Amino acid sequence: MQHLPTLTLNDQHDQPQTVEEDTRYLIFAAEKGAASLVDAVLEDRTGACLAAAGIRLVADISAMPQMVITMFALPKLRKRSYPILLGRTPDDTRELPREPGKVTVIAADTGQVHFIDDVDVLRATLGLTG
Repeated sequence: MQHLPTLTLNDQHDQPQTVEEDTRYLIFAAEKGAASLVDAVLEDRTGACLAAAGIRLVADISAMPQMVITMFALPKLRKRSYPILLGRTPDDTRELPREPGKVTVIAADTGQVHFIDDVDVLRATLGLTG
């Protein structure tokens, strides 16, 4: 049973990406601190690695000024080797649960929502040890 929201957003390369049935975990970073935590866990991972693990990442960038997005955020995000679905308006991610300063992880099979603020806990929750 799929407990994830139906979501299609453009990634950092302006390509449409969809949270699909093979997604096991949806990671949501609603703010910069949460995004930094996700970066620390995923920095050495490839798109193929995340796809094999069934992990999709959504980042809310709606609060950033357009100039900051264009000049700084997108060039940095484009260096990532995995797709990041970008919420460019508040409506894009309004259905995703969040807690200040924490990464949201939703498990597709159970619908369980984890709010995480620790690198090791995030790694373990996603099964990305090692």
